[in-house]
Amino acid sequence: MKHYKVVVTGPFAAGKTTFIKTVTEIAPIQTEAKTTNNEESQIKDSTTVAMDFGRIAIDEENVLHIFGTPGQFRFNYMWSILSKDAIGIILIVDSGERDQFEDAKDMLNFFRVKTDVPIVVVLNHFKEKSHTTEEELRTFMNIPQKILVIDCDATGRESVKNVLITLLNLIIMQGDTFD
Repeated sequence: MKHYKVVVTGPFAAGKTTFIKTVTEIAPIQTEAKTTNNEESQIKDSTTVAMDFGRIAIDEENVLHIFGTPGQFRFNYMWSILSKDAIGIILIVDSGERDQFEDAKDMLNFFRVKTDVPIVVVLNHFKEKSHTTEEELRTFMNIPQKILVIDCDATGRESVKNVLITLLNLIIMQGDTFD
């Protein structure tokens, strides 16, 4: 059996842990700790401090390991560690939180420098918020046209699977093999 690694990254509270929990076929591994930053604790009680992990079978012979990064820059050493040997990067951005866009832009630039694997930017749509469009996000983050921006609902299994399939198809189209 062959194993492949995909990294799910994005700013604090963008939906990375939810994305992985929605699609994994195993009980997800999470490294959550109490949120200590006052501003962050207003948003949620806990945060990923090392990684999240999930797994999904592509077929009988191929398995995708999905690693989620912490979203805060103070944990960026984990971004480098987790992206080693990855075949693709998924950058999740909460489409209703414009305050995240600057951090997301910095993260995109970080991964574009650290790796040459395909990157997909995902606009995660939380139902209760107004949403930024793909073009608004592209403009703000200065996302090149060669990087796909796609919509997703991190709580919807089919939506999350669509993101993974899109990334895998992009990897194949770019001539990368799963060897």
